[in-house]
This record gives sequence, structure tokens and C-alpha cells, in this order.
Amino acid sequence: MFRVINEYLNKVNICDNEDIYNLLTDFLDNCDMIEKYSIKVDFKRYTVNIKLKDFNVENSVICFDRFSNAVSYPYSEMHVRFNEGKCIRYRYITSKENKDAFYCDIIIN
Repeated sequence: MFRVINEYLNKVNICDNEDIYNLLTDFLDNCDMIEKYSIKVDFKRYTVNIKLKDFNVENSVICFDRFSNAVSYPYSEMHVRFNEGKCIRYRYITSKENKDAFYCDIIIN
């Protein structure tokens, strides 16, 4: 799956702009499962660190599902999940038909 995501990253135009940032913060501010979060942007790639009020695998999956439903573009999205002990990491990408996309590493703990 990593190869598929890496290949897909080569085919789309990765964007970072205020609209994407606002889309992310709107969800994160309003999700009742989240205790706190941070967003970092490096080289057009977002890193979103989420601390849940009650962390476990089931809650992290629910949080990510809500996240992807709130921020995904209607054309395409894909993700890969890693269980890393005390956190869950997702590589997430979503794109529009015109190939504008954004990429996130989402770390939930």
C-alpha cells in the first residue's frame, strides 16, 4: 500500500493553503473526542498530532473515520494505518478531480 500512496503522490499536485488548514482546524476544534491537537506544515505536507481524551484503538479508528469524512475531497482518498504501540499513525491523501490534493500524517494518541 505504501507504494500505491507514493505513486499517487507523484500523480497529484500537493497543496497547502489557508482553506485546507481551516478545514482541518474546523474539524479538530469541534470533535468532542479530542483533548488537544497540533498541526505542522513542512514542504506542503501536514502533520496532525491528536491527543484523545480516552485513547484506545477503537476510539482512534472512530476519530479517524470522522476526520476523513469531514475533510476528504469527493473525488479520491486513501490511507494506510500503522499501529505503533501507544499511538496510531495514518498516512492520508485526498484529491480533487483537477488533481489538487493534500497529504497528512495523522498521529493519534
